[in-house]
Amino acid sequence: MRPWLRRNRIGLVAVAVLLPATIAITFATQWTSYFGGRPSAPTTVAADATAEFASAAWSLSDVRRISAASTEGEEIGLPKGSDLVAVTVRVSPDSGSKEGPGCMVLLEEFEGATVTRSWRESATDPIDYPSTAGTESYCDPDQVEPYTLESFFVVASDAGDDLGLAVTVAGELPRYLSFRL
Repeated sequence: MRPWLRRNRIGLVAVAVLLPATIAITFATQWTSYFGGRPSAPTTVAADATAEFASAAWSLSDVRRISAASTEGEEIGLPKGSDLVAVTVRVSPDSGSKEGPGCMVLLEEFEGATVTRSWRESATDPIDYPSTAGTESYCDPDQVEPYTLESFFVVASDAGDDLGLAVTVAGELPRYLSFRL
């Protein structure tokens, strides 16, 4: 057995080095492409700041939270144990743009810097909360003039006050805006 090991030692060393390297390169490539196509690099924006992102200026205008236990919450039909969070954002596409930024919004709950829970917009939920006149309910890529985006989220009533609005634009991934509310 020893002569066989001596004769094949160069090949065995090459396998011992190349096999882990091949596996590492394969997984690194998959890992990089996975995170390159997801919102994984937040640009944190203070509630009173304006951010330049995806050929537009974004600024938080208003945040309202309504409890299901309140009179207004009962009137609009919020489910028990929930709150409605309404977030208004001013979107100003760059002048001369032929297309505005299409986006997706998500409400996130934070514990320190870690996102613990998130909620999608509740545009299709059976709540009867009127949107503000003159606002948009989604990021319209055909809109090249400044507009106001109003998004509604039905969240668990035990959600903390450390919330953030994540704004994702496909062409900017993996970067996204994270407004701390």
